[in-house]
Amino acid sequence: MSGITKQGCYRNRGPTVLSDQSSADRAHDWLVNLAHQHRVSPTQRRVIQYMLTSLPDVAFASTIDVAEAAGVSQPTVTRLATALGYPGYPEFRSAIRDIVRGKSAALNGEGVERPAILEFEQQNIGALERTVVSEQMQRAVDLLADTQPLGIIGLRVSAALAEYLGYFARRVLPDVHVLSDAASMDDAILQLHRNGATAVLAFVMPRYPAATVRALAQARSLGMATVAIVDSPLVPFANDVDALLVAPVGTDLVFDSHAAAVVLSSSLLDTLAARDPLRTQELLEAHEGLVERWAHTQQ
Repeated sequence: MSGITKQGCYRNRGPTVLSDQSSADRAHDWLVNLAHQHRVSPTQRRVIQYMLTSLPDVAFASTIDVAEAAGVSQPTVTRLATALGYPGYPEFRSAIRDIVRGKSAALNGEGVERPAILEFEQQNIGALERTVVSEQMQRAVDLLADTQPLGIIGLRVSAALAEYLGYFARRVLPDVHVLSDAASMDDAILQLHRNGATAVLAFVMPRYPAATVRALAQARSLGMATVAIVDSPLVPFANDVDALLVAPVGTDLVFDSHAAAVVLSSSLLDTLAARDPLRTQELLEAHEGLVERWAHTQQ
């Protein structure tokens, strides 16, 4: 096979590849910066990760070469180019070649320091400072503190976040229900309303499940307030939510990282627990009794 091997080695094909390390660094920074400006699928991220480890050779490879080496389909490579804002893969590859050859005109991200995954996660968590002290956060606490029971909605990728918050919320709140089944969501929302719930909380992370958006609309139609933890203030359903809490998502790995959402969840729960300290203390003490019993049963 000519082109790129799975180890990223380039065999004789096309123009001579420059081996200047600085050109590879420039191309690396540019590609990382470009990926951060666009939302790409997990499969497309695999291609980007492969390309980052195969610079500068990959700048002279075909879609077939890249697809085979990255372990994806050829259409995935083509769609990546359009997802990054290029008419097609030839234009995308041409941009990489220009950077590798030292033509800085094509370097949209020139001078960008090579980011580390942890650095971006720290930035995402740092961005929570604005959310935690915002009016939206205060409104969310006011709405959720007064509801009993509390319903926590989370579908697809957001289901894990909902279960996480629900697990700890049950330690400090008297009646918590996690709603993670799309098939029974309508009935679950209606039951919450009948049981006296005045508000619901939803995790709505990309790609926003239509069933979650419908559940929020249903809750509002029943007169319940809605609080949503999302990745961006520009979500298409923002106007249908009473309190919108933003927790940026990390997009540097194959799958999204929700570190900021977890931190925001803990912060929200801590504030809710502080609203009724006596009740919180009683519930925590009761839970400690269970923990001691669990510890004995494990011996």
